[in-house]
Amino acid sequence: MSEIKPRNGASSYQVEIKLRPDYTDAEGQGALGLLHSLGVNTAREVRASRLYELRGALTSAQVQQAARELLCDPVTQEFRMFNGHTPVLNGMNHWRIEVWLKPSVTDPVGDTVRAALEEMGLAAAESVRVGTAYHVTGKCGRNQLEKAVARSLANPVIHRFTVTEAPL
Repeated sequence: MSEIKPRNGASSYQVEIKLRPDYTDAEGQGALGLLHSLGVNTAREVRASRLYELRGALTSAQVQQAARELLCDPVTQEFRMFNGHTPVLNGMNHWRIEVWLKPSVTDPVGDTVRAALEEMGLAAAESVRVGTAYHVTGKCGRNQLEKAVARSLANPVIHRFTVTEAPL
């Protein structure tokens, strides 16, 4: 589990919630259809997951508790905590696309999660931001994916996104 240290001294954790592999990922299938409709026909599979960035005076144990008890459905989903900065070259067969609201855009879902954390007694969360990760399998080019994401999976007016090679 990784912790990111922002400049102000508060901790920042990222949690990824994804469906277990034996469950159909309707959101991922929809994203795959959008990519195909924009000419990214080499994409074979897309799995979507929810991302949460929690900032504040939280410990890793508190974040794990929040992930287990609030953010994750233990029957259909699993979670992991990460720092999102693992450079891996895989021959362009696996990609990770992260879509986040820009910092200047209000995140009502993040605000709701922060309020729920307070109700759990974890009032040390200063802010929560919510994003989406798309895990794309297939021999795709970065430029082609970036153009397709900007036209289908993200709205460049309110979202920022990254396209990176992902671990196998």
